Amino acid sequence: MTTPQQLSMSQSSGKSNIDNEARPILADQISGRLLQDRLELVEDLWETVVRSECPSGQADRLLKLKILSNSIDREGHKRTNQINEIVSLIGDMDLAEAIAAARAFSLYFQLVNILEQRIEEDSYLETISSGLVVDNSKEPIDPFAPPLASQSSPATFRELFERLRQLNVPPGQLEELLREMDIRLVFTAHPTEIVRHTVRHKQTRVASLLQQLQSDKLISASEKASLRLQLEEEITLWWRTDELHQFKPSVLDEVDYALHYFQQVLFDAMPQLRRRICASLSRTYPDVDIPKEAFCTFGSWVGSDRDGNPSVTPEITWRTACYQRQLMLDLYINSVQELRDQLSISMQWSQVGAQLLESLEMERVRFPHIYEERAARYRLEPYRLKLSYTLERLRLTKQRNQELSSAGWETSLESHNSSINLSDDLHYSSIDEFLNDLELIRNSLVMTNLSCEHLDTLLTQVNIFWFLFSQS
Repeated sequence: MTTPQQLSMSQSSGKSNIDNEARPILADQISGRLLQDRLELVEDLWETVVRSECPSGQADRLLKLKILSNSIDREGHKRTNQINEIVSLIGDMDLAEAIAAARAFSLYFQLVNILEQRIEEDSYLETISSGLVVDNSKEPIDPFAPPLASQSSPATFRELFERLRQLNVPPGQLEELLREMDIRLVFTAHPTEIVRHTVRHKQTRVASLLQQLQSDKLISASEKASLRLQLEEEITLWWRTDELHQFKPSVLDEVDYALHYFQQVLFDAMPQLRRRICASLSRTYPDVDIPKEAFCTFGSWVGSDRDGNPSVTPEITWRTACYQRQLMLDLYINSVQELRDQLSISMQWSQVGAQLLESLEMERVRFPHIYEERAARYRLEPYRLKLSYTLERLRLTKQRNQELSSAGWETSLESHNSSINLSDDLHYSSIDEFLNDLELIRNSLVMTNLSCEHLDTLLTQVNIFWFLFSQS
């Protein structure tokens, strides 16, 4: 095992000589130290809120209950006495105080969970900055053991591909596997687990403030005091907020709950995940083609499940599909607006693909009002002009979706009458049309030796999420 002296020598020499046995211990030490530092802050904030929101005697009993509970694991010889005292404290509570205790400790554990979600990432970054990350490519592997069996599981994509390389998995076999791989994650509904958006937003706000307070060592004392005050205010507001809705959630409430994760997490996370896979793959298998952009897709039972839920009608499923499509269109519109701001390339200083220029002439005929509105501003900025047309088509697609939703499923499926058919010639009638416009822009950039990560990200998102999520 690596001794503290050996660890110190390794750090001072700038080399990573830590053996495989010491590495997880070291990571645990760093993770534990980070958690302890931040836990002290959270406990102090929690105590401040409890004392401000609960009567003095009640607050004292809650804090004593926490101290007794914490000491059980650390002082095993006092376990019986501690448990008896805890039981006595709880037994003396009336209903109102018991509810307050449940809310207080629920808040405490949610705050701790917010901390722990950041600890693994931050401890890894600190490990890197300390020069303690080791190249485990020489980790002993039994080549005769079944692949990935009876051995420690790889923790990262890099470790996975290195393990496959050490097991002599041929590049062709891996490429075929990646090409044929079909991952589809399907969401289902659990109404009893619905947490209010209000509470989730407060959790996000608290996490952001904690991160600012803990990660930036250059902020002044007054800025730290301000951040701490904001944390106290946010946690106090959280304390005074109902955790759950005071009404029975509808099917569309369940849909809204599920879509929250697509909007707040998955839409941005999936391109990042693909980039990590590609970077790790190119490091170990540089000749293997990277996974397709739609390497993972999503489905949902929410709003379409006919298994014993009488509230899920064809009309509800139709509204669910329109709701999903609306969410995606809003996200695409925001992304294209950001992309238009970024791609300020001028024809005076850069070549432009002929196909892109041809498409601009076609769009000029189809959208004369956009040309009149934008041409003067973007006359030498073809990418911005093209993306202005793209935004208009997305806007019309969103309008079309709203028309379909308002018309209802029966009317929409029966006919394409004028009341719901106002923009058939101009909106995006398929995801391929939208993809073709984005690909046209990327091809022109590549032809002129330019790249745009934001565009690549958007293309991955469109390939994965389309205009709606498929219903399973």
